[in-house]
Amino acid sequence: MHLLSCRLQRVRQHLDLELSFGRQLTLVGGVNESGKSTLVEALHKTLFLRSTATGRGVEELRSRTHGGLPEVELCFAAQGERWTLRKRFAGAGGTCQLSNPKGQALSGPAAEDELARLLGLEGPIEGRRIAQLPERWAHLWVRQGDAGFNPLEGKPESYDYERLLQQLQSKTDLGTLQSPLDRQVVEQLQQRLGQVFTPTGRVKAGSALAQVLQREQECLEELNGAKQQLLELEQAMERLGAIAERLHCIDQDLRPALLRERELEQQQQLLQAELEPVLLQRQTLEQQQKQQQELKRTQQEQQQEQLRLQEQLKRALEQDALKTEQQQKQEQQIAAAQQQLQTLRTQQEGVRQRLDLLQLRRERQQLEAHQQEMNRLQSEASRLKQTLSQLPPIDADQVRGLRRAEQALAQAQARLEAMATSIEVIQSDQTITLADEAIQAGEKRQLNSITELQVGAGVRLRVSPGGGDALPQAQAQLERCRQDCERLTQQLGAVNSEAAEAIEQQRRSLERDLSDLRTAAKAIPWSGLSERLSALLPRQQDLEQAISLDRQEGLPSDPTALEELDTQLRQTIQQQSSALDQQLQQHQQQRQQEQAQSRQLEQCRNRLEQLAGSLAMVEQRLQQESTPASVEQLQHLEQDVKERRAVLAAMESERKTLQQQRQGSVGALQLLEQLNQEKELLLNERGQNEQRCASLGAQNPSAQLELAQARWENVQQERQTQEREANALQLLQEHFHQAQAELANRYSEPLCSALNPYLGALLPTGAEKALLAFNPKHGFQQLQLLQDSQAYDFARLSGGMREQFAGALRLAMAEVLMGAYDGALPLVFDDAFTNTDRQRLDPLQAMLQRGMEQGIQIILLSCHPEDYQNVLGWAQKSPLHSLEEANGVEVTLSR
Repeated sequence: MHLLSCRLQRVRQHLDLELSFGRQLTLVGGVNESGKSTLVEALHKTLFLRSTATGRGVEELRSRTHGGLPEVELCFAAQGERWTLRKRFAGAGGTCQLSNPKGQALSGPAAEDELARLLGLEGPIEGRRIAQLPERWAHLWVRQGDAGFNPLEGKPESYDYERLLQQLQSKTDLGTLQSPLDRQVVEQLQQRLGQVFTPTGRVKAGSALAQVLQREQECLEELNGAKQQLLELEQAMERLGAIAERLHCIDQDLRPALLRERELEQQQQLLQAELEPVLLQRQTLEQQQKQQQELKRTQQEQQQEQLRLQEQLKRALEQDALKTEQQQKQEQQIAAAQQQLQTLRTQQEGVRQRLDLLQLRRERQQLEAHQQEMNRLQSEASRLKQTLSQLPPIDADQVRGLRRAEQALAQAQARLEAMATSIEVIQSDQTITLADEAIQAGEKRQLNSITELQVGAGVRLRVSPGGGDALPQAQAQLERCRQDCERLTQQLGAVNSEAAEAIEQQRRSLERDLSDLRTAAKAIPWSGLSERLSALLPRQQDLEQAISLDRQEGLPSDPTALEELDTQLRQTIQQQSSALDQQLQQHQQQRQQEQAQSRQLEQCRNRLEQLAGSLAMVEQRLQQESTPASVEQLQHLEQDVKERRAVLAAMESERKTLQQQRQGSVGALQLLEQLNQEKELLLNERGQNEQRCASLGAQNPSAQLELAQARWENVQQERQTQEREANALQLLQEHFHQAQAELANRYSEPLCSALNPYLGALLPTGAEKALLAFNPKHGFQQLQLLQDSQAYDFARLSGGMREQFAGALRLAMAEVLMGAYDGALPLVFDDAFTNTDRQRLDPLQAMLQRGMEQGIQIILLSCHPEDYQNVLGWAQKSPLHSLEEANGVEVTLSR
């Protein structure tokens, strides 16, 4: 089975893509996002996905830029026939058509089933089973990003496991994995084990082993029950003794001590209650005394503060008067400095006005000079242009053309003269006429054509010049040259080339002079020249008027002296301005200080008024609260409190002793309640345990325990017998599978034999080989690369080596499977070797070439098709299988 051609319509970015596949190699190139992976996915879904499928698998094919539903046409060869498959993915309305040249045409489910048969499958993938789609021909369809995966790690169905085994069996003499006798042994073992165990390995319900295990569990429960009954009887008897001891301790030891502690606690509470009014009265008297002491301390502090503030106010008033006088002097100095600075600035303004006037006059003179020069240049340029316009427009090329025409005319004239015949009359007594024109003695004529010569009345001669046939050509050439010269002289307006050359030299000189004038004009700032002159006049008048109004005398008229005076004034003004700023800043700081001092004085006066009022109030309260009887009353209360506290301390000491004896932080009243509750519970529990002992002792618990022990041991022996028999069956099955696996491992040898030549092409050293294990249940496993006597697992190889090793394995699997598919299979690589270095490209192409030599059809998609030109060239040069198919095809996709 191999692919012939395909056509994609409205499939993602492809509006209409049609391409043919090479029999050996199809190289599809293109940049990223050019639709290479879309082509791979569309071909795969066309072969394996039902056309009526819905969901994500179909939505991924729809185009977002082109209207309509995705449609794919695929031509392929299978089972000796050429087939054409058309699928239109439209959900439930999708269509499928399959036909061949013999006239067989199928559609709908029949076409889907026939396609599956041709591909060796049970049926197409439904939309709800879209997750199974990547497993179809996963060993032949390498999607982008999956090249480094081991194709044997998936499910056996994903790499055509059954057909692979059949082809491997056909290549060896091992026969089948199981003989009929082996199959009977396996079935009997499975049947016997199936009676005992479930498929998951658990004991089967209802089996003899399960019944024995259930009886063992029941006997064990009975044994545990007997043990528990005997244990409960012993525990109940022990509990009765403990309850009796606890009741005796409560009645004889704990309750009397707690009652005494409770009595002491109540007496303490009574004495404490009597003490509280006395303490309150004492506290009131103590607070009164503290208030009097606080008032006296406050009175003393306020008196001291009053004296300090009065002294401070006196000094501040004296300083304020002194600073006011200093401030007045400073303000007079500042006013004088400002007046002097204003005078300097007025003088500087007059100087700058005179400097500006001088500058304006210089600028006006310069602009007027520029204007005069510009007018002169414009006049000269106009004269030159007028002179230039009166001359014919002749250039050097035209002069050279006229000179060549004159030279050609002279050459033609000389050539004609060389061919002409010369007649000279030396002396004659008769009339001589030449072409009906008389010739006198001494005249000489040249004949350029056949002419009649008559001498007298009776002699007529025909004179023919030399040159033969060349003479008319020379005459024609002379006429053409004469016409060319006349035409050129008329065009140029000159008599000859010397006159034309003189005119051309005169034009060139005028144009050079005009160019020099333009260069000189560019050096003059002519833009807005008149406007600037017009703008300068009002400014000059304003300055002259301002200077006439200024009455400053003694100012120099020399510009240099004015500039020096302006510099001196600017420096003086700057110095005096800085000094004045400093004086103003100091004056402002002094004013701020005076304002702050004024606020402090006002605060001081307010505080003195507050202190005067506060001292008067304190003196009044001291007079009201000062009584001598309160001191004696306080002493009497102190003695009473001392005596009551001594009694409370004695009671507290006795109560603490009782607390230390019982330990714990719980109160006596609470402990008494707890003891009463505990006693009540103990009495109830004693009754319950007495009743339980009577109930448990009705039968002999020891005899019941011995009987249950005997039953459990008998059932245990029976269970061990059943388990030994089941284990023996399992061991026999395990040994049988092990022997079968040892035989099955030899099935990996043919696959390794097919794989190693590809590794030899990829790794030319020849020391690398593939290792592979086989399990009848799980298929091929443990893919390794033997290199330098060291076996490396596939997962431990580098990314590039995994891609190349997996590619070699896929080629080998396709080579083995080709026998079941008419000797051909397609193998698709979508950017499968992105991690391969440049040095490995040639061996990689050699590996692909070996696959094509074995009959594998390789479809290679890459962003760098230039890397595979060698193997493409080999495929294109190899002999054709048929006239309709090319061996090597290159296709380039674009966005």
